[in-house]
Amino acid sequence: MLRIYVFISLMCLVRSDTDETCPSFTRLSFHSAVVGTKLNVKLMLYTRRNLTCAQTINSTVLGNLNVTKKTTFIVHGFRPTGSPPVWIGDLVEGLLSVEDMNVVVVDWNRGATTVMYHHASSRTKDVANILKEFIDQMLAEGASLEDIYMIGVSLGAHISGFVGKMYDGQLGRITGLDPAGPLFNGKPPEDRLDPTDAQFVDVIHSDTDALGYKESLGNIDFYPNGGLDQPGCPKTIFGGLQYFKCDHQRSIYLYLSSLRENCTITAYPCDSYRDYRNGKCVSCGIPQKESCPILGYYADHWKDYLKEKSPPVTKAFFDTAEEKPFCIYHYFVDIITWNKNVRRGSITIKLRDKAGSTTESKIDHEPATFQKYHQVSLLARFNQDLDKVAAISLMFSTGSVVGPKYKLRILRMKLRSLANPERSLWFPSDLAELRELSEVLRDYRKEHQAYVFLLFCSAYLYKQCFAIPGSSFLNVLAGALFGPWLGLLLCCVLTSVGATCCYLLSSMFGKQLVVSYFPDKVAPLQRKVEENRNSLFFFLLFLRLFPMTPNWFLNLSAPILNIPMAQFFFSVLIGLIPYNFICVQTGSILSTLTSLDALFSWGTVFKLLAIALVALVPGTLIKKFSQKDLHLNGTSNANHLNSRKHT
Repeated sequence: MLRIYVFISLMCLVRSDTDETCPSFTRLSFHSAVVGTKLNVKLMLYTRRNLTCAQTINSTVLGNLNVTKKTTFIVHGFRPTGSPPVWIGDLVEGLLSVEDMNVVVVDWNRGATTVMYHHASSRTKDVANILKEFIDQMLAEGASLEDIYMIGVSLGAHISGFVGKMYDGQLGRITGLDPAGPLFNGKPPEDRLDPTDAQFVDVIHSDTDALGYKESLGNIDFYPNGGLDQPGCPKTIFGGLQYFKCDHQRSIYLYLSSLRENCTITAYPCDSYRDYRNGKCVSCGIPQKESCPILGYYADHWKDYLKEKSPPVTKAFFDTAEEKPFCIYHYFVDIITWNKNVRRGSITIKLRDKAGSTTESKIDHEPATFQKYHQVSLLARFNQDLDKVAAISLMFSTGSVVGPKYKLRILRMKLRSLANPERSLWFPSDLAELRELSEVLRDYRKEHQAYVFLLFCSAYLYKQCFAIPGSSFLNVLAGALFGPWLGLLLCCVLTSVGATCCYLLSSMFGKQLVVSYFPDKVAPLQRKVEENRNSLFFFLLFLRLFPMTPNWFLNLSAPILNIPMAQFFFSVLIGLIPYNFICVQTGSILSTLTSLDALFSWGTVFKLLAIALVALVPGTLIKKFSQKDLHLNGTSNANHLNSRKHT
């Protein structure tokens, strides 16, 4: 027992010695909060010269305070237990790290420490009067009101406002960190913080449904997560003391994050949190580099813009992550579906980069409505900013536990970064995105070669068998994936096999349909086939090279015209080589370009000219032959079908 008393005595002596050399924030006990304390304000000065050891100053002794520099006052709020604020040291260090200034910690713990909240709130104007006396002395020594910045937490925000009123709003700036709501809600402007209390007033509201002030108090009012429950804070009373103060203190830690280089929190001016979540307020509409306001220390970048508004006030909303540094990265997700029926529900989007890092966003604040062929744009929020996204997955949920399950059929999905919109642009700056896409596909092909090959062949044959347009896209993709020569061989074989499958399907099931729906188109074509029966193969080649009759119609009508399948197959194989060659070579060239300038380089131009010349050779030979042996008069009557090449 004696050891304990000796140890406590030694600790007290050590603390006393420390207090004498480096003044620290007043530390009181819960007993002091119960019995009450008299108001006593202590001012402690920190500069870059004495970053870790404060200097006590007052209205008669300014100490090392340099009146030519910016002076920032930190004013805390209600202290029901008497303990020092845990964030004071970090805030002082952060401020001095971003700017060489005077930082004055306003310690009014003897006055704020009480279990009776109304006792503490009643002393706020007294604290303001003491600060005015000190600032008056600063002004007498040559300081400027414009260089005075006050950061007030909870009750400290209203104290800062009272000081600003005494100088008719000429203070440079006031930041209110979740200004106290109880006993101040509904009060007139002279009894609380107000936008006119300084040249610029910014406020962060993080606990509007409990300890904080709900309505606007500044030129710009930030509402993280709508100003209500903050992510990562306890949701029930079982969270202990954190349940009561976590949301309220989050405003401080969000401000601290703005003092670090690894986190820039962008907010979006909006009328309501719901409109922000629905993506209606993601464009701030002003011609400046930082188009939307930034939370925290650099919020005053919006000062000049707000002065042009009438009145010069706005609300801004944003979301945060659960943990420090709280940054959230916003993306627009554009989704087009092809479900026959309307689908309503929420979605979860998961991103993965090449390194395997993942991040996800749940968009479940209200059900989204998906209609066939209608684009839906949703605002997704991710806690990581993946530079190069390699894969996107989406999970759809109707929110019903016992009801039916539905699938969302995605026709197209696009991801657009709000912070870095250039990542979403395919053109016109350069073709880097196309090259990166082909690289990803090629990397995936290396790991799953058989699967990619089978998938490509299946898609190509399906399109050809049922006469679906789109071969040009698949041919270009083949050039990017498989290279110019293997891609050309693959496309020629798949085109021929697919067209032959279409030929067989038409001969078994489609003859009557083709004759019924296209009688005026089949008759002239059959007449020309009969006229060129002796040179049928070359006639078919001519039709493939110069498609006055669309390829899809030729594939469907070939069985009706009594064209032998062998001649049909080889005419497709040979006749479409120039067309396939151009598409595949184009895909191969485009996938290797690094910029639009490279597209117009002499090397690329010569390559394209060579491709065009090679593609013209078969057509020239066939045309020369046709002048002697083929009967083509009247073939142009088929021009009304469609001169475009659909295979």
